[in-house]
Amino acid sequence: MADQENKYLFSENEIDFIESLNKKNILKTSDVQKLNVILRSGKTDLSVIQLILNLGLASETDMLSYISQSNGLRILDNAQYPTSLFGDKSFNTQFLREQNVIVLSETDELIEICINDPFASGLYNAVTFALGNKYLKVRLGFKKDISEALDRVLTGNDDKTLVDKFDSIDEVLLEKDIQQLKELASEAPVIKIVNSIIQEAIHKNSSDIHIEPHNHELKVRNRIDGVLITVQEIQMNLSAAIVSRIKILSSLDIAQRRVPQDGRFDISIDGQDIDIRTSVIPTIHGESIVLRLLYKKSISFDFESLGYAEKNKLRILQMLDKPHGLILVTGPTGSGKSTTLYAMLQQINNAEKKIVSVEDPVEYKIDGINQIQVHSEIGVSFSNALRAIVRHDPEVIMVGEMRDSETAEIAVRASMTGHLILTTLHTNTAVSSIERLIDLGVEKTFVFSSLIGVVAQRLVRRLCDHCKKPVATSHFILDTFEEDIDTDSILNCHEPTGCELCNFTGYKGRLSICEVMLVNEDFRTEVTTGNSNINQLAMKYGMTSMVVDGFEKVKAGQTSIEELFRVVLE
Repeated sequence: MADQENKYLFSENEIDFIESLNKKNILKTSDVQKLNVILRSGKTDLSVIQLILNLGLASETDMLSYISQSNGLRILDNAQYPTSLFGDKSFNTQFLREQNVIVLSETDELIEICINDPFASGLYNAVTFALGNKYLKVRLGFKKDISEALDRVLTGNDDKTLVDKFDSIDEVLLEKDIQQLKELASEAPVIKIVNSIIQEAIHKNSSDIHIEPHNHELKVRNRIDGVLITVQEIQMNLSAAIVSRIKILSSLDIAQRRVPQDGRFDISIDGQDIDIRTSVIPTIHGESIVLRLLYKKSISFDFESLGYAEKNKLRILQMLDKPHGLILVTGPTGSGKSTTLYAMLQQINNAEKKIVSVEDPVEYKIDGINQIQVHSEIGVSFSNALRAIVRHDPEVIMVGEMRDSETAEIAVRASMTGHLILTTLHTNTAVSSIERLIDLGVEKTFVFSSLIGVVAQRLVRRLCDHCKKPVATSHFILDTFEEDIDTDSILNCHEPTGCELCNFTGYKGRLSICEVMLVNEDFRTEVTTGNSNINQLAMKYGMTSMVVDGFEKVKAGQTSIEELFRVVLE
């Protein structure tokens, strides 16, 4: 935040501004308190408006409407923006871009500008310096409208702009159009846009980048700690350029727009090697892209860093100590199943064991493990690969996912003939994985003869240690879970606040919550002699439910109750 002596193109300072928004019911009192802490700490360079928008506390429309009404400043609509460049003698184009300011008109006596953020750092001083003896007239505009207007006037030279060039390409691509797309996708502006999208995502430690076409804009969203966050909107006219650039990087067919395509490419940024998996699908507004970022060096495959409680870690190590049998890791998509499998493989990976995996895709390369990539189009499926692996004299086999009855049957039989099998299933709890195996056609007798144990898990966001704050646990929570947990031990917990270190989300990183069902001989005996309540048996033999494991992490200040609810109850 700028210090209190800084001036703004607005009558109020930042603290007064948020108080006024509160009085107008645009901001909640709790949000005002949160903003006050951040602003007074001096640990952010964001303006108050940028901060509010980043935290999702109020809309741009509500804030601009308040500024307009309280200061008598008109909000421009799209038709009122200039079509040619003004103010190039008073302001350099870099300043206009950085501050999102457009000059509406300029004479010897007056400069009229349109701004989006009166509190932007350095704006007041720069405008005051440029004015000289001239008068200033200020208008307000939406960030997207000003940005698009700047794109028009700053690229409106004699040469055709990048946007114009792409507009000239026919929807049905001819040979000359394909060549033109390739040439334009290799031009510096497009390369810069795509590079900046990827670089920003990497700096924020995103796992995925979503580039989605909509009616009027191309929306870019990053998945950070499991949650999608909108980071920017790009004018729709640049969609073809951006998509073509990514397709070229991924060795995909830029002429094919009607079918899904998958590809990959490698990049290195700031000394960090990253494998990027590309998925392109056609939508009614154009092609949508998802880039999966696989950080080759930053992933830690040990149970401590993944957040496993000591008790659960020891139970998993007991499973891995068995010479043969079936180990399942279950959970929905994005729950960290693959990472847990890699941690298991890393734990037992040594020169005395032959370990082979079949994966779709191979996400991380691990020394000492023979990893096979599924290629269904040439007949390398999970089931076919698994048949071949069994004949390859392995001690340990990892199957990325048990998708069908054929794969399930081969895996179970292999686990009963001297192999340790690690695999995943899409089920919500440890107990339901048994039902899923039976649904896949595996006989119940074989399930319990082969099964060593099940790890069911989710990922919760880890509270930012820099800004989390203690709060009293609500009576509703205590009353709701008094049968599951010791409510007296969790009278206090922590909640997110938000700071620059965590991108003002209140969370930084993720950790697992899980339940580990260990199937031993006593467990098998009780099942075979008629005890059909698997959940009670699992608890009897030491399983702690996922909810209890989650509350232990809440109690330790590692995550919040709201985050636990979001993940467990979704």
